[in-house]
Amino acid sequence: MFGLLLFMGLITWLVVPLLTDIHDNSRQTREQHLPEIVNNQRLALKIEKISGYLNTIYWSQHARQERNSRLQAQVLIQSFMLEQVPYLATATVKSLETIRLLINLRNLQRERMAQVASLSAALPLPASLPAGSPRTRLQRDITAFRLRLSSLALNEVRWDQLAADLSALRRQLQDAARGLPAPAAEPLARRQQTLDEVALRLQEMSALNRQAERLLHDGREQLEQVANYLTTDAALQVQQLNGDIGTNARAVAGYTYALIGVMAVMSLLLFRALQHFMLRPVEASVAGLRAIERGGDSQVRLPPVLFSELNTICRAVEDYSALTRDLRKVNDALHRLSQQDGLTGLANRRCFDESLLQELVRVRRHRSPLALLMLDIDYFKQLNDRLGHVSGDECLKALAAVLSRLSQRPGELAARYGGEEFVLILPGCSPEQCLQLAERIRAAVAALCLPAANGERNAEIRFTVSIGVAWTDGGEPPSPDDFIQRTDRALYQAKLAGRNRVRAEWEPATAANASVQARPVAIEAPWRRVL
Repeated sequence: MFGLLLFMGLITWLVVPLLTDIHDNSRQTREQHLPEIVNNQRLALKIEKISGYLNTIYWSQHARQERNSRLQAQVLIQSFMLEQVPYLATATVKSLETIRLLINLRNLQRERMAQVASLSAALPLPASLPAGSPRTRLQRDITAFRLRLSSLALNEVRWDQLAADLSALRRQLQDAARGLPAPAAEPLARRQQTLDEVALRLQEMSALNRQAERLLHDGREQLEQVANYLTTDAALQVQQLNGDIGTNARAVAGYTYALIGVMAVMSLLLFRALQHFMLRPVEASVAGLRAIERGGDSQVRLPPVLFSELNTICRAVEDYSALTRDLRKVNDALHRLSQQDGLTGLANRRCFDESLLQELVRVRRHRSPLALLMLDIDYFKQLNDRLGHVSGDECLKALAAVLSRLSQRPGELAARYGGEEFVLILPGCSPEQCLQLAERIRAAVAALCLPAANGERNAEIRFTVSIGVAWTDGGEPPSPDDFIQRTDRALYQAKLAGRNRVRAEWEPATAANASVQARPVAIEAPWRRVL
């Protein structure tokens, strides 16, 4: 009996420190780990917001919106200065510097664009030049080039896309000046000099665009590194907590099994009590932590236990499970937001680029047809200037609703391409089908009637869209940039033809598709004005 009591005393002397460690771990979880995890979650949300402001500054076309986004991002970044982690403060300050540099680049681009607009205003030919078809064609090409420049956003200026038009205008000016006397050729020479200055400004804007893209890429990488740092820190804390509790639980189990073997029948009751009141809660806590580590969607639920220390651990595991699940939901929601346009609810440019690349890969693999529609609201700038940006936003939302309603087949994707431009991917669609759908979209938009948001009584908004269509039969699919350029050319033709129209550009017929004659298709429709 004395030996049994001595053995029990020894076991007790070994078990008590383990229980003390479990109690310390539970207190540490409550007082340190849970606040750190909550703080990391809060900081991760701030990082996502800063990333959103960075994207807004890059895609925005308005200095006021850029300034507001910079101020909001600066407020969030300054809050990181209060954290006791130097890395977070340093990394976020770098992000703020990136935002400032990006805004400076946009301001420089606006100055260059203003200079281009001023110079291009002097390009039209004087009426004193001899009339004729070359002069008429040159005047038309100059007007088309000016229209194209006026429709470009700041981040859309690319020298490689404009160089060919400038070279063609130079050649036409040189041909028009050839054979004319010096006084008559002097205006053409001045316009050649003006055209050279326009080309220089466009080259500078294109270079600034490349710098802005590099700044956006660097800023995203910096913010992603900070987010990974916060996520990794929380994961290491969970792993350390899991290891400590698991080690103590295994030690308690070993000593308990040894005590059961010595005490025989009397120890059986004690073993069952220990198993019920101590081992099961600890093992359930370990199992819950492992379930959290595996990333399950369901929340861990642990039964109440007798000992307050173990009950604290169980509740801490449940609280951590809820926090982890909420954090996973927030991350999923942020991922969805990164693929969605905030105003219209359609897919954004990033999602469209990824989807178009995937569809072209599928076209190359399965040789299936693919169509791409590009839509642009006619006279959208005049609508914004007269009725306000709120009315303009309502028009964008209404157009998005039409695209969502008319594009519901599997694989079809409607996205906002930028500003008032939208795109629609149509896999497995024949030329007739995509033209019919384009006409349905055009007619549905023309039939819209929206109330004006500027307070005018009895004011209604009616607007139209121009649609460009490109199609490939899957024989030799184009690259994403070529496919978009073809669609953009068709849209440009629809604009030149008077707007509120559908224009299409097919790829040349291949040997396997010799029965299909490639031809431009036009669907005319009357133009509706904006009231």
